[in-house]
Amino acid sequence: MKRVWGVAGAVCLTLASCAGDDESGGGGAGGASGSGGGAGAGGSAGNGGAAGVGAGGAAGSSGGAAGTAGLEAELGAQGFDVQSGKFRVLDVADCCAAGKSCSGNNPASPYAAFYSPRAPGQTVANPSEGTDGLSHSVRLRPDEALIYAGATPPSAKYFGFTPYLMDKKDTLIRKPVFASLSETLNNLVIQVGGGASAYEQPVAVVATADAGTETKVKAALVAAGYAATAINTLTFDPKLAKLGVADADDSVGVLFRVALFDDPSKGKAYLDNPPGKLLRVTPKSAPTPNPLPSPPSRTKDTSLSESGLKSALDALEAAVIAKFPGKNAKTMFVSQGQPDPVACIQNITFCAGDNRDTNYPSTLPQVLFSTPSEFYVVIGVDHTKSSKTVYSSFSIYAMDHLVGVASVTSKDYGGSALDYLPSHPDAPKLYAWKVARDCGAEPHCLAIPDAGCPTGVGAGKLGTITFRTYLEPKTATAPNIGTLVLDRVINFQ
Repeated sequence: MKRVWGVAGAVCLTLASCAGDDESGGGGAGGASGSGGGAGAGGSAGNGGAAGVGAGGAAGSSGGAAGTAGLEAELGAQGFDVQSGKFRVLDVADCCAAGKSCSGNNPASPYAAFYSPRAPGQTVANPSEGTDGLSHSVRLRPDEALIYAGATPPSAKYFGFTPYLMDKKDTLIRKPVFASLSETLNNLVIQVGGGASAYEQPVAVVATADAGTETKVKAALVAAGYAATAINTLTFDPKLAKLGVADADDSVGVLFRVALFDDPSKGKAYLDNPPGKLLRVTPKSAPTPNPLPSPPSRTKDTSLSESGLKSALDALEAAVIAKFPGKNAKTMFVSQGQPDPVACIQNITFCAGDNRDTNYPSTLPQVLFSTPSEFYVVIGVDHTKSSKTVYSSFSIYAMDHLVGVASVTSKDYGGSALDYLPSHPDAPKLYAWKVARDCGAEPHCLAIPDAGCPTGVGAGKLGTITFRTYLEPKTATAPNIGTLVLDRVINFQ
């Protein structure tokens, strides 16, 4: 039986994944089967996919990780035991099965994770170990590191690697926490060797809590031919995580997200066969502890505000309500949706895989379709037009299995508010989207079937409408929520 991580409240509908025992060898978060898992050691990109890292830090023409054999030798020379893991795309195809959860997956964003074996001599199992012995949630000694040597994805609106505290022991039981341990290594900050683009470039990511280990791993990467300017560190903050491989120690992990590929075929090729290599390294002789400092949070911008568009959104709301005079209209409450990962860790509460690159405003859970004629109109500022996000979206969730049924993203918002405000000068900066059981040929309408997980929301079933505001370009982190005009949801019965 898989262990399912619950969600407390709509604001926790923030991620894709939930851990569980994997019977098929490498299942992912969200109770997902690993049967369609990503590339193993030395895997290569599919046609059109990003090339893997070759010796010298260059992208190899075959897409293979040609330099990893030399890397393993160099890591051994630095005094590490080296074990292979997998950088594997999460398959959420079976999260609707009995006892499983999709845990608020973002329908617009695929996920991958670092899957690792146990440390040498580790006798306590990692959570969610598959039949191959790998898990995306691992106990990690304070002096160990996880290393991804591969390539960044094809051009997309967003990608990022996030370190998490996955679960923690509370008295006699372990509790899921799934809280970020530091800022995300995203497409605006990742080092890829000084190239003009962050995409389809050789990259190395070192996830560790120890400065001495970080130094030695970087030295091995450089000696193996990886460019120093393409090596990045993710910190498992030693002040927040109780690291170790005993039963009482925390488990940690790294999750990768990507959203809205510019070329969907290239994106599919990358996800079908992710390039590169995942390694777990353990010092053969325990070094003197040298914990990394807690990474600083990126400063949010407060100078650029959308407040000047509030009156336009008010006008859009009035126009939407006027368009349906025979209906009872109600504007629903939308939360600000700002998870606090440090509080989640300290209080041992569930943060649902928060990402500091976004906010998660949300309606409260309610019956979404009490009758077939009930519908919603979702309206808001197109935050990309105000330079507050690289992309934003709204998603429909069924509380059964916590599944993300469907999304509409800012990539498609353009012109939709003109359906209601055809002559308003600020209408191009807004969006309006109907959500109904049946859209017919109606444009700018999202149909939600009366169906179960994962394709619909059943009649009389609870659901939410949740928003994401991904990555302010100016600050490379989530926008300050006070500078946004929050999206709105109007219910019509």
